[in-house]
Amino acid sequence: MLALLNPEQQMFEETANRLARDLAVVNTADLKTVDRANAYWQLAENGLLALRMRIEGKPLASGVEVSLAAQALGGALVPAPFSASGVLAVELLALAGADEALIQELSEGTKRCGLLLKRDLSALADVADAESVVWDAEGAELAIGLDRSKGEGQLALVKLDSGFEAVEAADLTRAMMKRTGAVSAEPVGSPLSDADMRKWLALALVTVSADLVGVLNGAYAGVLAYTKERVQYGVKIGSFQAVQHLCAEMLVDIEGGRDIVSYAAWAVDELDPDAALLAAREAKAFLSGIARPVSETVMQVYGGIGQTWEHIAHIYARRAQTDALVFGGADVQRDAIADALLGGH
Repeated sequence: MLALLNPEQQMFEETANRLARDLAVVNTADLKTVDRANAYWQLAENGLLALRMRIEGKPLASGVEVSLAAQALGGALVPAPFSASGVLAVELLALAGADEALIQELSEGTKRCGLLLKRDLSALADVADAESVVWDAEGAELAIGLDRSKGEGQLALVKLDSGFEAVEAADLTRAMMKRTGAVSAEPVGSPLSDADMRKWLALALVTVSADLVGVLNGAYAGVLAYTKERVQYGVKIGSFQAVQHLCAEMLVDIEGGRDIVSYAAWAVDELDPDAALLAAREAKAFLSGIARPVSETVMQVYGGIGQTWEHIAHIYARRAQTDALVFGGADVQRDAIADALLGGH
């Protein structure tokens, strides 16, 4: 693989970072005043929701571009459903050969679709699962899940006008709904093959892992700036060796995560589904493993102010902890990696 971004990818990264800064949540008060609908439309108008649309059978953007966008949006805590409605639902529907009109609506932002997940967020849920939740559901009219009564890889669209209600999730930047009753589900597209499901899951794990890289890097950047301003005992706290060590350890973890996600993002479109999924699981295992220690270290370096509800640190921590669970945490991924490498023995 080519480890460096090409010129087009560098321009895309700059554009994504600039857009993310414009839509960023920079303090806890923003969560109540930010125009989430406008943030979503900005993603649509700038083409980020259409990254996995197909043109002549090929996606407009690779896993690398998806990863760059997810890192930018995660780092700025952008409160818009890029992952579910913009990338992963489109990818599922495209792989299933679903109606092009629906895919177009999702890509243009005129319709939104969350992901129907198991209660523990570890995988797509069956529409018959009475404890399922909808993740990344801001403004969503539909959710996409599995209808195993119609076939193992059969997708189904669930209408969210009844049978679900909004809940206050740990992640305050992305909406979640829980199931409360009977739902209306309609099969969509052709059943996905095992290879297609593995291909999609690889992209899903990369997208969430990249968001985690962005979140942790955004939290780290904020606390690093704080160490250069906060004065204690007459000197800036960044001069204390203990603080320097904490920051250095966080940086090593985050940059390690960035590297492993970069490889997994490249693998999504360049390797076979099994190899791509293995790389994506390794990335998700690593990032899920560092999500809590890095988040806690950020709050520790901030000191007392970092423990308050008014401080942005816990917003980063909440998003990081949710990302760590979505599509399975470190233990889930390591078990799956062991099964893949050892044949289930």
